[in-house]
Formats: sequence, C-alpha cells, structure tokens
Amino acid sequence: MVVCHCLALNDRTIRELCTDGPVTVDDVVAQCGAGGRCGGCRPTIEALLAEHQGLATPVELVEAPTGKPLIPK
Repeated sequence: MVVCHCLALNDRTIRELCTDGPVTVDDVVAQCGAGGRCGGCRPTIEALLAEHQGLATPVELVEAPTGKPLIPK
C-alpha cells in the first residue's frame, strides 16, 4: 500500500526501515523523508511502527482511516 503519496513510498519501505531501528515517525522522516512534507502519512507511519513494536495488529491498520485510534492506549 502507498503510505507517502508525496514521495511515492510504500509500507514495505517503512517496514524495512523498522528492521534497521527507527522507532519514531521523526526517525522515518530522517531516513527516507516519508512524513516530512504534507504530514498526511504520519498517522499511517505511526501505525506501522506500532505494529512493528507489537502495539497494534494489521487489522488495526486497516481500520485506521475510520477515525479509530491508530495506536492502542
């Protein structure tokens, strides 16, 4: 799925960065630029990072556009 439309970056790119260590959206911005322009993809990046850290499931990523919290509280 396309995550960052500004830079045409997909979820695989973000997931690959997660294996190298980014733990915040700002880390992702620094490494590939996603989330650094319009910011529209920052919630999706947060959800991908939460999934990587075991705080969310892929199902929650699908439900993210409905306005439900992206990261469990």
